[in-house]
Amino acid sequence: MNFLNSAFGSRVARRRVIMIIATVGILFGALTSSGLMEVARRGVFDPGHFVDAQGAIILTSILALYLGVMAADVLLLDLFNTFGLPTSTTVSIVSELVGASIAVALWTNGEGVLSALGVINSGPVLGIYTAIFLSVVTAFVSAAAVMFLVRVVYGHDLKASFPRWGWLWTGVSFAAMAYFVLFKGLQGAAILDEATMSTLRDGIFWILGGVFLVAGGMAIVWRRRPARVIGAIVLTGTGALSIAFAGNDLVNFIGPSVAAFQAVLVEGIDLSGRVETPAWALLLAGAVMVTALARSQKARRVTDTEIRLAAQGHTKQRFRKSRIGAALVTLGYACLSLVGRLTPGGLRSRVEGRTAPPPLDPSAPPYDLLRASVNLTVAALLISIGTANGLPLSTTYITFMAAMGASLGDRTWRAADAEQRVTGILVVLGGWLITGLIAAAGAFVMASLIVLTGTAGLPIVAILVAFGVWRLGRVRQPEPEHG
Repeated sequence: MNFLNSAFGSRVARRRVIMIIATVGILFGALTSSGLMEVARRGVFDPGHFVDAQGAIILTSILALYLGVMAADVLLLDLFNTFGLPTSTTVSIVSELVGASIAVALWTNGEGVLSALGVINSGPVLGIYTAIFLSVVTAFVSAAAVMFLVRVVYGHDLKASFPRWGWLWTGVSFAAMAYFVLFKGLQGAAILDEATMSTLRDGIFWILGGVFLVAGGMAIVWRRRPARVIGAIVLTGTGALSIAFAGNDLVNFIGPSVAAFQAVLVEGIDLSGRVETPAWALLLAGAVMVTALARSQKARRVTDTEIRLAAQGHTKQRFRKSRIGAALVTLGYACLSLVGRLTPGGLRSRVEGRTAPPPLDPSAPPYDLLRASVNLTVAALLISIGTANGLPLSTTYITFMAAMGASLGDRTWRAADAEQRVTGILVVLGGWLITGLIAAAGAFVMASLIVLTGTAGLPIVAILVAFGVWRLGRVRQPEPEHG
């Protein structure tokens, strides 16, 4: 849902138009995906622990592992969505694979806890967690810096600044989107073979240069209509992120269920990394996802939480003040005060004049089109750079932290609600750690039930999941309060 927040928050178009663009992107991404489970390919667990003396897969162990992952994942994601908190499918799936594989190894091999822990490929797993953590920090800092610089150049009156400098940001934004689509959205896509991708990589500078010139030319032609040009950036970025999500993240999301299905039907399946997701499964999952985005109140609650945290001016928040938030806000104001004192007075006055937020208009969207374009451009660029270098990333947290960083760089935080915003961001980031712990523990319990009780464990797990979803569906969330 994160890839829609910039479009919704800036009100770039009607909700129906935004959903149509997202639907086309998701279905296109699903159909063009190669369907390979990236998480499995990175090797969270060693499948050699789940084979018999003849080297054949122990089907009951694999089914217990993947069914435990699926059961825990449904409950975990529904839990976070109920409380309006974004969570990462990458973190949850990896953690659930860790917990479930340890459980299956522990109860089937009978060699103790240390032997069960040996089933985990600790190097790749730690690499995933470390890369995600670093990407979160990088996204926040990068978006804050880029937003500040963009606002210094363009100010808040785009009609005055865009005719002169609009071509620059337009060209950079579209070039970043093109790079993102090539190296994230279409990376390994079924419609492009390796030879084609290699040709695109070799000519990447010419391709991006051409996109920059065309986009810059478009901005020059429409220099008197900045809202139309930047709106095109936001809608293009929304479509690009939806393609990438469906083409890559969606595979990870449905991967365990497809792997369990194929483990039953496909003999000799390679669980170490060539678990291929059929196109029909991806298309079906994409259709379900589109329906959920359009109809789910919980999905809208997550969107509302993120938009409020990044909104312009004093905004009702879902989070209360905290001591940690107050301490960080105090430290932040002290640092800004120090920077202000060290900055020459003339320069400080010019920057203040360009970046000072305008009077708050109650009818205005939570943030303007320029900031929405920064959110998407920075997120797309960071994700594509990480993907091109083979780094595991969480698109959810990068997109979220880019929006939070841009809101800080755009000077939208006020003393009245800064502590609540910081607390909200800390809650979401704390959810990153909690996600891993709950996911691993939940998958461990579910997989253990299936292994220890055999066939009888399947209805028990199904009942637990159904009860959990039903109970969470009855949870009522209070309306946001003023700080």
